[in-house]
Formats: sequence, structure tokens, C-alpha cells
Amino acid sequence: MRRFLILLSLFFLTSCGRVNPDIKGELSENIERIVITNTRYAGRYTIIDKKAILRFKNKIIRANKASINSNLDPDFVFDFYSGNKRVASFKYIAKINDKEVANLIDEKGNLYNVSTTIEDEFIKRLLKVSKNENVPEYYVSAINLIIEKIGAKDSVIAVDLKKEVMTLRYLTSVDIKEIFEGINKNGVKVVLKDSTKNYDYLMILDTKKYSGNRVEAEITVVDNKGTKVLYKLEGNYKDKWEFFISFK
Repeated sequence: MRRFLILLSLFFLTSCGRVNPDIKGELSENIERIVITNTRYAGRYTIIDKKAILRFKNKIIRANKASINSNLDPDFVFDFYSGNKRVASFKYIAKINDKEVANLIDEKGNLYNVSTTIEDEFIKRLLKVSKNENVPEYYVSAINLIIEKIGAKDSVIAVDLKKEVMTLRYLTSVDIKEIFEGINKNGVKVVLKDSTKNYDYLMILDTKKYSGNRVEAEITVVDNKGTKVLYKLEGNYKDKWEFFISFK
């Protein structure tokens, strides 16, 4: 019985520490620095400490192959350097907990899932949560208001976020997806534009100014006949968002 338990423990430890040979091959050279870049703003963090590099690298080479592509935009890019030569680069999508879903993608498009504990190495430096003050509430309140204005019911609204920069820079793709796809008013389903081609309305968001408790924005709504209506919003936050809305 004791021998069985020892063998079982060894098997468990070996499984937990299993190295991915494909990734290990990409990182076979001596890694001298790792540059982590936030894809939504010019935020960059460079790891040069040898112990930190080894710890980060050991997590990457233990990534498992993933079968599901989330199709979310990457939040970060990991670049590995030996001297001045970049030897490997990976795209990373934060906050994905499902081990079947890819959160790490190499330059060839191969899908992997790496432990989210890797975020402990950099996320607090590159995601300033305090900068997100009232952002989710702003989007939910503004979109619900527009849904009421256009009288949408039991329909699909695709949201275009290409012009959104200042309000999304400190959110992850998972955060963004959860904020918008969590909206459900009058049977209306809200989806991100890049995730579907079938929708009844297109809503183009353009936040002009945002300070956490004050916002100025333009929202263009296009129906399935191609008719466009542009709404101008000015809002203030006092326990909740209150908007003044006009047409342009």
C-alpha cells in the first residue's frame, strides 16, 4: 500500500511538471530578458532578474495544448530575447480559467493554455484597476438608454468598439466581453461586432472624454435598413450614471 502511494505521488508530481516540448524548443536559447507589452496602450514591463525570468519561462514551457479558440483580442504580448535577438513571441489573453480554452498563442497560431498564475508576474504593473472607475456601469447604462430610445425588443445589437481607447485600456478582453454580453434589456442580446455577422442593429461607440464621474460620448446606431442615427451623450456619475442625450 505504501509503495502504491509513493508511485501515485510520483506520477502526480511528474504530471504537474510536464514540459511542453514544442514550447521548450522555442525557448531553448539562453533567455536574458522578457518584454511584456499591453496591447491597449503603451504599457511595457521588462523582466531582467534571472530568477524571475526562470520562473516565468518555467510556467510558459508547461503550457498545455488547447482545443478551443476564444477569438478574443490578446491583452498582452510576451517577447523573449537572447541578447538583442527576439527568439520567441506569444500573445496572451488574461483571466481565462477554462483549461480547454486557449489563452496563449504562438507566432504560428498554435493554441495553448498556461496557468493563470503567470499573471502574478506582471498584471498589477500593467493593469491599473483604479483607472476603470465606473467604466462597466457607464457602458451598461448608456447602452440600456439607447435600447430604450430606439425601441429595440427581442433583437440582436452588435457593438463596435474600434474607437474606444481611453475607457478600455485597463480592461481585459474577458472583462469587455462580460460587460457587453451581460446586458439584457427587453429581450435584446448585445454582442461584440467581431463575434458575429448576424444582427439587427449596429451600435458604434465613440467616447470623447472620460474622467470616472463625467463622460461625453457619441453613439451611432445603424438599423438593418442602413438608417443611421447619431446620439450625443453627456453624463455625470453620482451613485449612478445620469445622462443628457441629444441628436446630432
